[in-house]
Amino acid sequence: MSTYPQGPGWWQASDGLYYPPQQPYGTQQYPYPYPQPASRTSGSAVAALILAIASFLVCPVIAAIIALVLAASAKREIRDSGGWIGGEGLVTAAKIIAWIHLALFILALLAIIVIAGTRAGA
Repeated sequence: MSTYPQGPGWWQASDGLYYPPQQPYGTQQYPYPYPQPASRTSGSAVAALILAIASFLVCPVIAAIIALVLAASAKREIRDSGGWIGGEGLVTAAKIIAWIHLALFILALLAIIVIAGTRAGA
């Protein structure tokens, strides 16, 4: 309340004081337009990255494939959340690590086949 109007919508009561425009019940004015939601990181994205890194140590191919599946699931979860869930960088890192690991595994498998083939022919 004030003795002078402070802007558009202020109204004068019978006591001669000016009051601010009425807000709908339960709303609160913030200094910025809307309170920003706290973003959280996708658990699937974290799990995909951990599995991609662990694929170099334990169950190489299976862990890398599971990491790729989890990364795809996390990417979909992040996209459908509308900005409430983060972790796209984790998903990208998990995909890159898993694909590199699978490529190295295939190259090693091909090298073993070639070496075994040359020794069998000799």
